[in-house]
Amino acid sequence: MLLERCLHHFFSGLAKASQKWSEKQGVLDVLEEAIQRLTPIQVENVTSSCRTDSGVHALVNTIHVDLERPSHKQPFTPHSLVRGINRELVGEDVRCVQWVIKACKVQDTFHARHNVVRRDYLYRVVLGCEYPKEMPLFEENRSYAIRESRLDIQKMEEASRLFIGLHDFASFRNLRHDFKDQYTKREMYSVSIYHPCSHHDNYLLHPFSCRYLYLEFSARSYLYRQIRRMVGVLLAVGRGRLTPSDVQDILQSRDNANLRGTKPAPAGGLYLKDVIYDEKDLQYNSNEKDVEEGGDDSKCVR
Repeated sequence: MLLERCLHHFFSGLAKASQKWSEKQGVLDVLEEAIQRLTPIQVENVTSSCRTDSGVHALVNTIHVDLERPSHKQPFTPHSLVRGINRELVGEDVRCVQWVIKACKVQDTFHARHNVVRRDYLYRVVLGCEYPKEMPLFEENRSYAIRESRLDIQKMEEASRLFIGLHDFASFRNLRHDFKDQYTKREMYSVSIYHPCSHHDNYLLHPFSCRYLYLEFSARSYLYRQIRRMVGVLLAVGRGRLTPSDVQDILQSRDNANLRGTKPAPAGGLYLKDVIYDEKDLQYNSNEKDVEEGGDDSKCVR
């Protein structure tokens, strides 16, 4: 299993890209090509912990892959695999947007997506940008800039509490993509809205008075673009365009065309922040103890 980080606005998305629909490669396309250049006998079942939309980033993501190496060569160790893949990614000139940080062996029955018990997402908003050019240069495609310098956080938190628990989120599914997903109930574990106590806003690089607002979501799974649509609704509450009562009505309507004129927040502000597994699913029963540089490989995911 691989643990990676990636800025996805350079790619068509996390999953493999269809040549019919996208000129860009998917993140898994690039990763699989890098692994293939390590000359294993075969590379199979390259699978990620989730299928994110184009432009959504990953602070942490997990990917499992089945590798078989020629018998005359030493098996990959976690450390050699990480170094080898990252060397090939540098060769692709994407070292600044995608890299593998850890690897560990897991059981053959492990599945990077199906075994997840929790996925945490972060959405980053930059407040007080009258014009897009006022946003810090290094935040382009990495956060959502809005004109308002102040939002009603108390009302946003009140509305966000309506999402917590098991609900039918049909109102927040994508208008066209989710027609195959008839089951629209999801359990939201938590929603947090806060100003970060510290960030990299440097007045030498960015002299404008922008502030950051973070929205965090925690659940086992989500509908396609659910978080971006929820963020759009919560920002409308913060702006005073919607009330928490309106959000309750939207949620209960189960009508994904009933978002009261709000639009999904842009993909660039959304990050997969963490992927959580049950520790027993990460245990590898072997006489060998494979240790990756930096610690026990059984702890490659927090």
